Amino acid sequence: MDRRKPVVLILDDVVENVRVLGSLLGRDKYSLLLASSGQQAIQLALSNIPDVLLLDVMVPDIDGISVCRYLKEFESFRFVPIIFLTANADPKDISLAYEAGGADYVLKPFHARELRVRVETHLEIKLMRDRLHTAEDLIRRAHQMALASQSSDGTLMPFVKELETFIQMPSRVSALEITNDN
Repeated sequence: MDRRKPVVLILDDVVENVRVLGSLLGRDKYSLLLASSGQQAIQLALSNIPDVLLLDVMVPDIDGISVCRYLKEFESFRFVPIIFLTANADPKDISLAYEAGGADYVLKPFHARELRVRVETHLEIKLMRDRLHTAEDLIRRAHQMALASQSSDGTLMPFVKELETFIQMPSRVSALEITNDN
C-alpha cells in the first residue's frame, strides 16, 4: 500500500536554519514545505494543508505566533499541530504561543532526536484524531441508513438504538476545547 508522506511546513527567516531542519527531518520521510517569511508560510499552508507546522517565533514580517493565530481561524487547521521553535524562554511568550493554538514549544538550540520525536508524536496524535473523526462520520452515516430502513411499524432495530445512544454521548473533550475561566 502506497502511503502519503506527512507534509511538514517549516518557517524560519534564517535560510540556513530551514535547510538544517529540512535535512534533520529528512525528505525521504516527509514532504517538506519550506518558508523564510510568515507571509510565505501562510500562502504555502493555505495551498497545501500540512500535517504539522514548525514555526520560528521571531520572524520579521509576520511572527510565528501571528501565523499560528491566523491559520487557526480556519476550520481545516483546527487540529493541525503547530510546534514553535525559538530561543525565547520567556514564560509569557510561551503562554502566548499556546494561547494562539500552538501544540508544542521547543527551545533553540534543540536536540535533533528530541525534535524528531516531538514531530512524530504530534503526527501520530493527528492521525489518531483524523481516524476518530472518520469513524464518527461513518457511524453517523450508518445511523442515517439504519433509520431509513427501520421496520414497517416504525420501531427501531436494536442496532439503531445502540447507534443513537453512541451519537448522543457527549463528545470527547480535546485540549483545544478546554477553556480557562480565570
